[in-house]
Amino acid sequence: MDTINAFVHELKQYHFLKAMEKINKLGTGARNTPKTAVKNKAVSRVLTEIDMKQDILDMALGLANLADPTAKEIAAHLLGKIYEVKPEQVTEKLRILADDENWEVREWAAGACGDILSNHFQAFYDDMMNWTADESGNVRRAAALAAKYAGKIRKPEYAEPLLDLVEQLLTDDDHYVRKNLGAFAIGDGLLRYYPESTLARLDNWIKVDDEHARWNIAKIFSAAEGMKHVNECKEIFQVLLKDDRNKVKRAVRSTCNKIEKRNPGLLFGIYS
Repeated sequence: MDTINAFVHELKQYHFLKAMEKINKLGTGARNTPKTAVKNKAVSRVLTEIDMKQDILDMALGLANLADPTAKEIAAHLLGKIYEVKPEQVTEKLRILADDENWEVREWAAGACGDILSNHFQAFYDDMMNWTADESGNVRRAAALAAKYAGKIRKPEYAEPLLDLVEQLLTDDDHYVRKNLGAFAIGDGLLRYYPESTLARLDNWIKVDDEHARWNIAKIFSAAEGMKHVNECKEIFQVLLKDDRNKVKRAVRSTCNKIEKRNPGLLFGIYS
């Protein structure tokens, strides 16, 4: 019996610790944890071999309650696949995982949220909107990433609701949220998937006289996708350049340096 089969076998018996002992034998690297491919294979095997979704939910919850980060990661991915079994229970468990102390667990939880938002948009959207007001920056950040991941399927009807979602975080002062919002969730995400809608929204966002909002807007153009729209956003850039607040000035300077490094001369029309 190979390791993944042994993991699934123990999981079927609800021997959660024994199941993790099996899969953790494949740990590598400095953290001695299984590679992402191994964890994805384990998830796939569970989804293939377990017919009852309630059983998968029970197994996912059992794994999520362990202290083992790998168990929580696998649990998050499984939860993303069986949301419809018990939506409230799945949502609450993912919120806990999105606020986990381990950054990799938080990544898997955010990915699961994106998966659910993609496949159960109407049912899950309000939960993600509520997360944008959560007391935890980790949870608010997960909502931003979920919006990006859901945007990948490029359904036109998702554009405005997803932009409404990230708009709630535009003035968020949490560093972790900002780090993942402007450049990543919007610049590398929604701007790529819904360029016209996002550019139209930027025309409104630049009117928000808040240093965190301006910081995020500046960072949007530091992403490779954002750089493609620099010239058509000349008026937005000029507003940013005139903002004297230190946080905004640092963000604009950093973004301009990245643009000049990757696209020399691209900013000529902005400065002239």
